[in-house]
Amino acid sequence: MAISVLGIDIGSYATKVVALGNIKADRANLLGLGMAQVPTALVLNWEDEPAPAKTAISQAMKNLVANLKLTGKYVSTSVSGDSIVVKKITLPNMSPAELKTAIVGEAEQYIPFSINEVNISYHVLDTSATDNQMTVLLVAAKKTVVQNYMEAMALAKLKPAVIDVDGLALCNAYGFVYPGNTDDAVLVDIGANMLNIIVLSRGIPVVFQDEPGGGQYLTDELGRLFDLGQDEAEAVKFGSEPAADPGEAAKAVDKVVVNWINAVEKVMDKAKAENHAYRPSKIMLSGGSSLIPGLLEEFSRYFNISTEIFNPLLNTVYNKKYDPEYIKYIGPQMAVSFGLALRKVEVQ
Repeated sequence: MAISVLGIDIGSYATKVVALGNIKADRANLLGLGMAQVPTALVLNWEDEPAPAKTAISQAMKNLVANLKLTGKYVSTSVSGDSIVVKKITLPNMSPAELKTAIVGEAEQYIPFSINEVNISYHVLDTSATDNQMTVLLVAAKKTVVQNYMEAMALAKLKPAVIDVDGLALCNAYGFVYPGNTDDAVLVDIGANMLNIIVLSRGIPVVFQDEPGGGQYLTDELGRLFDLGQDEAEAVKFGSEPAADPGEAAKAVDKVVVNWINAVEKVMDKAKAENHAYRPSKIMLSGGSSLIPGLLEEFSRYFNISTEIFNPLLNTVYNKKYDPEYIKYIGPQMAVSFGLALRKVEVQ
């Protein structure tokens, strides 16, 4: 029997959960969603010192599940950053059994870790009878990182069912909102300490890139400039409170936004190097910092491409306890966890 899972995005600033029911091709019921802040320093350091991070994250997950009265126990979560490798590779056409045998040897060419240190997964993106080749998405994640995630969930009395990649979860969410898409688009999820950038060509992901430098960098810089705590700096960042010196605040925002634009441009250039004719028609921004005032306009002006906020909750049915304005505000922040919640698992 296939059952829905809790989509839990373990970020460096907050742990987020989405629960969905009655999932159809392009429609789902929203059963619950929420986020709980976690100690950033612990999460960023949990590969070296896993115990404190696992305790903090497991407690955040327990609190979310309890407060939202979620009954599911199976979890889909994801990893990102330096601990994973996502590569699009080209191989001769072969049977599924042959690919399963060949993939480890192929992976060794692309992974900067020992093959014994990683878990490997793969997905066939495309096959061509004309040139007898197949395009395969290769994913490798360090075993120690995956084990840390699984142990944190076990501490929260949850059952790990799927360990995904942030970028793939984002693609799942986008495909749900825009089913059957053949878009040439760039998806950019701006997290606290990481940008997940995915290039879609005719609806197929062709480049995945995680870049350091998310919204927390700007929060920290505003806090340093104006001697503000986390919450006060966040308020200035999102324009809900005025800065002591608006000019200096604007310079700080511009500096960080330029870094984000440069990161996205680098990934787009990588896609164009593989296909010189590639020209994306739109950029979709998600993540908490996608809501910074003026950010859409900056991206649109620089790239001369339509830029939109991606809200994965557009096709969900939710009850009246959720205000539509709240859904509009929270949706872009839940893009990865929403994509994770779309997964289903088979249980006996």
